[in-house]
Amino acid sequence: MLHRYLGILVGFLLAILGLTGSALVFHEEINHFLYPQLMYVEPQGKPISLQKVSDIVLLQHPDYKLQAIALSKKVDEPFHVVVRSRKKALSYVYINPYNGEILGTIVRDHTLLGIIEQIHTSFLAGEPGKFIVGICGILLIIRAISGLIIFPGWKKLSAGFKIRWKAPSHLLHYDFHKIIGIFVVVFLVLAGTTGALMEFNQPVRGLGYLLSGTPQPAKPVSVPNNNTQSPTLDQFLQIAEATLPGGETTYIFPALDQKAAVRVRKRLENDIHPNGRSFVYLNQYSGEVLRVENINYAPWVEKLLAWMYPLHIGSYGGVKMRLLYVLLGIAPVILLVTGITIFWNKTYGATTKRKDA
Repeated sequence: MLHRYLGILVGFLLAILGLTGSALVFHEEINHFLYPQLMYVEPQGKPISLQKVSDIVLLQHPDYKLQAIALSKKVDEPFHVVVRSRKKALSYVYINPYNGEILGTIVRDHTLLGIIEQIHTSFLAGEPGKFIVGICGILLIIRAISGLIIFPGWKKLSAGFKIRWKAPSHLLHYDFHKIIGIFVVVFLVLAGTTGALMEFNQPVRGLGYLLSGTPQPAKPVSVPNNNTQSPTLDQFLQIAEATLPGGETTYIFPALDQKAAVRVRKRLENDIHPNGRSFVYLNQYSGEVLRVENINYAPWVEKLLAWMYPLHIGSYGGVKMRLLYVLLGIAPVILLVTGITIFWNKTYGATTKRKDA
């Protein structure tokens, strides 16, 4: 009963999350296909400085606030600069790293993938929508486990995996529903768990530190220093590299207000997160190292949360794993259609037959 009505109530939302999630698995490849002129450059020698990249972007977009710079991973990739307008809209600016030419600007909310991403993370409803998505993740876990409990194959294995091809359509739908459900149950639990933990990461992090008996680190704060000149973005990067050597530097996040720290993000060895989960926090006024977060030595709750994103999108297993995730993301749609058919027949099918008789 719980499985049936829970499926009807949230099945449609879960189907939307499944389809949009499948579309986002290959978001980088899709962007390269849709905007090839923004994703590739011809190597021309030595790249320009990060500070010059920042100056070029802010000169072109004076009303925007610089949010982050994604460092090029290959010699033929541009700088990917994230900026935010006064209306809080995010835009992506692509810059040739060799001559500073702005290749183009994309407003996230105006792109197909941007809209799909917002549907997947918030149902286009902002913070309330993110909360609903997190709840859907929890309900997906409950629905998957309840389906596992009522699976008829526990009593007789042959009955659980049998498809009655010549039976009436509603029985055929039932057979497909139970078999597909049992094959994807682990994935559904994984998707629900990782999705819920990502949406509720702050309370989960707080609970993790509470259970560990250790205080959660305070947010690093930059303190003004009138005796020194603020470092450039390139100098911040050099300090971070010397402080936390090795691995791959993926992002630099400038300070967003007078108290914020400059953050440098790195992907170290053994880190499965595509962008890395290690950070160096620097005083924006002096370049002093305020904190280092090395994921290899982080508390267990930080390591747990670091695994959620790669587990959610399948990036830990290469292209084949991501292809599997695309197919599995369609499963909630099939389960919704077959489940509605089963529900309709059980609720209204018998009444219709009695009237016909």
